[in-house]
Amino acid sequence: MTLSISQAAKAVLQQLYSPGRFLWRLPAAQPTVALTFDDGPDPVHTPALLDVLAAFGVKATFFLVGEKAEKHPELLRRMAQDGHQIGGHTWAHREIVGMSHAELDLELTRCRDIIAKASGIDSRLFRPPRGRVDLASIRRVCGQGYCLVHWTKTYSDYKKDGIENLLRRFRGNRPVARDIVLLHDHNEDTIAAMRTLIPEWQAAGITFSALPD
Repeated sequence: MTLSISQAAKAVLQQLYSPGRFLWRLPAAQPTVALTFDDGPDPVHTPALLDVLAAFGVKATFFLVGEKAEKHPELLRRMAQDGHQIGGHTWAHREIVGMSHAELDLELTRCRDIIAKASGIDSRLFRPPRGRVDLASIRRVCGQGYCLVHWTKTYSDYKKDGIENLLRRFRGNRPVARDIVLLHDHNEDTIAAMRTLIPEWQAAGITFSALPD
């Protein structure tokens, strides 16, 4: 399998491992949209995003880098208090393909431990940096009891190419029920887009939920 996983391959993997081990689309029994935010926490932009989510009553999921989480435990406490889900994104944002068993175990457990210490959430959710995986790394992560989370839609907000471009991409491919949406909480354009789009989506009947753990 290549490092870029097709949607068909993701569907097969979810059937093979079950949604409790590999998740890329929400189960049919959960017809909501899951907003997920990677690479945080960011001391400037994450609080602003949490304010936006709270204003509209939206629960989301944050995949955190362990070394950043260690520096900002107060943000993890707020995420938990606000009812959001938290998952790991490795300790140092390292791609997991090609890691030894020992390296991968350390990246996973260090991140999980700091999340649990700061937030009280002992999460099995894990998203690989840049989504890069192969069959060996998938087996290792799932075999250690984690749920590897991919996504159905992403909008390239990492480009930081302006709010109008980002809004255009969102409106050209609006999330639908059961989507898992990949975003990042270190970009002011993303926060501005959420402030504009969440009420539009809610008016259109879209509801949101955090990922199940």
